Amino acid sequence: MFGGKGGMGKTTCAAASALHLAGSRAGERVLIISTDPAHSLGDSLSQKIGDNVIPIRGVGNLFALEIDAPRRLEEFKIRYKKELETIAYRGTIFDRDDISEFLSLSLPGMDEMMAVFEIADIIEGGEYGLVILDTAPTGHTIRLLELPDLMLGWVDLLKLMQGRYRYIGRWLTGRYPRDKVDDFLDKLSNDVHRVKALFTDKQATEFVPVTIAEDMAIEETQRLLDVLDRLNISVKTMLVNRVAEDRGCPFCNMRWKAQEDALSQTKQTFSNYEVVMVPLLPYEVKGVERLWNYAKVMLGKEVPKPVIHEVAAATAIKQSQWHDLDQTELILFGGKGGVGKTTSSAAAALYLSSLDEEKKTLIFSTDPAHSLGDSFDQEIGDKLIPISGVKGLFALEIEPVRLMEEFKDEYREAIDEAFNNFLKAGADVLYDRAIMEELIESTPAGIDELMGMMKIMDFMEFHKFDRYILDMAPTGHALRFLELPDMIREWFKTTFRLLLKYKGVSGSGLNKTAELILKRSRQLRLVETALRNPQRCQFVCVTIPEAMSLTETKRLVQRLAKLRVACREVIVNMVVPPTGCPFCLAKRSEQQSHLKELEALKLGIHEVPLFSHQIVGIDALREIAETIYENKNDDFSQPMRSSLAGSRSGY
Repeated sequence: MFGGKGGMGKTTCAAASALHLAGSRAGERVLIISTDPAHSLGDSLSQKIGDNVIPIRGVGNLFALEIDAPRRLEEFKIRYKKELETIAYRGTIFDRDDISEFLSLSLPGMDEMMAVFEIADIIEGGEYGLVILDTAPTGHTIRLLELPDLMLGWVDLLKLMQGRYRYIGRWLTGRYPRDKVDDFLDKLSNDVHRVKALFTDKQATEFVPVTIAEDMAIEETQRLLDVLDRLNISVKTMLVNRVAEDRGCPFCNMRWKAQEDALSQTKQTFSNYEVVMVPLLPYEVKGVERLWNYAKVMLGKEVPKPVIHEVAAATAIKQSQWHDLDQTELILFGGKGGVGKTTSSAAAALYLSSLDEEKKTLIFSTDPAHSLGDSFDQEIGDKLIPISGVKGLFALEIEPVRLMEEFKDEYREAIDEAFNNFLKAGADVLYDRAIMEELIESTPAGIDELMGMMKIMDFMEFHKFDRYILDMAPTGHALRFLELPDMIREWFKTTFRLLLKYKGVSGSGLNKTAELILKRSRQLRLVETALRNPQRCQFVCVTIPEAMSLTETKRLVQRLAKLRVACREVIVNMVVPPTGCPFCLAKRSEQQSHLKELEALKLGIHEVPLFSHQIVGIDALREIAETIYENKNDDFSQPMRSSLAGSRSGY
């Protein structure tokens, strides 16, 4: 598995490694699979891949798959619909229509789990000697690796429902004959245990973290390694990508110097692993030929020379006027991992706070792998705090899992109160109580992240802040976040109707639980309404001038239009400034050809130069804010100014 912070080059490293290993294992078939909801493996290999295994052109023994997890879940539900409905029908008082509706809405993390089941099946099938996974960015990869434990809890709920039926059968007849439902539960349980065993088999599985020589990336990599150690997943090697070199160019050398401390910290922090340094290249790595060269670079066999096809003129940076940014209540920043979303959103928060110090601004993150605190160089966490030295600006790194646990605790407390009333009435509800307690564990995947947004809706309802800025997770999971409110509200409504059935049986009891469910449903309606109101909310796309990033940006803009989420602006980070350096000119000439593609989107375009060192802290963020939001770009043609700093220091 290749994984790490978004934008570090996971897909490139995974694809290049797959090519190299396929070449060194001529007698074996090698398969590379993408598990990221926003697939970019096909973009990297310059070949359409999709949800069926296909051969990679020009490589006889390499195959690829961009796995469609939601489709796998639908296939699973169709295949086992009868067994799932039978379990629920036997184990509850619900009728089959209730059960069908509930199962259509609720199977926690099952889409991703179905993908993992298929990967496990592929490995056990023995058709491929090696399987390489290109995973989603850190926060969601961790969730993928934790899924087996979550799924075991869900299997326990199904077993509990079946256990009620077994209990009644034994009580009536003195015996219980096994049937297809028992076989299904055994298979599901065995599949989950099989996946967990595969993840933790140190002889079969290895995780390769990919990072770059920047403080924020190193800190996130350390957090990832802590989780991998807790989950007992093997790590032997890690890749440090885009390492700058001394080339005699003042701009390049400033970037090289800026990495020195981070590289020293990397070697010290990760001394227990084999650390492979991969140099920064003068071009985007895309297509089989360049991936082959990249693999050679990783192995230390080759350092490509820059090739300048056409020298880009030293044109002024392109800037558009912002549309009502200061009048918008909720601003979402999103895009491909590693393009500078956090920096752009933090700079926006500073800029908007400076316009009117009497207004209060909240910047918050729902990404499982938070980096707001790293960007502001201030510890933030999941408690609301003011940003030091900035009047009216507050920050919050929401921990969605904690909020979900708090909601579950409220629910369990209400269930306990209701079923205690049942017991006082003399009702035998042992299994019903256990099932209703476990029901909350079957919440749809992603509801925890929406819990964070519901918390913000509490703030909005009582006008606690004048504006809200959201630093979102990378594209695939950001889109899932935007798509979920309606579906999860339906889950709440269905759960509410099921609770009413129990209330009807008992004549009392579940009012508190029903009120809790209704409250959350109303909050989700508010979330949905706010996201789709162009006067209240807008989405700012953040990208970089590279083919893969721009392709993903175009797809993102199209999806936002379908979701009716207003998107009027795009920030293009890391535009290489004009210098006399052949290395810089090679990169700049390639970027300029990509920038022309953005005009077709008909959005406001805000280009931001690539700076020579990281953006960390208030002073650096303020300078970025001037460039992006105040259009102060007179110094773009002078990359050697002392304040050079950028959303990311790597190409």
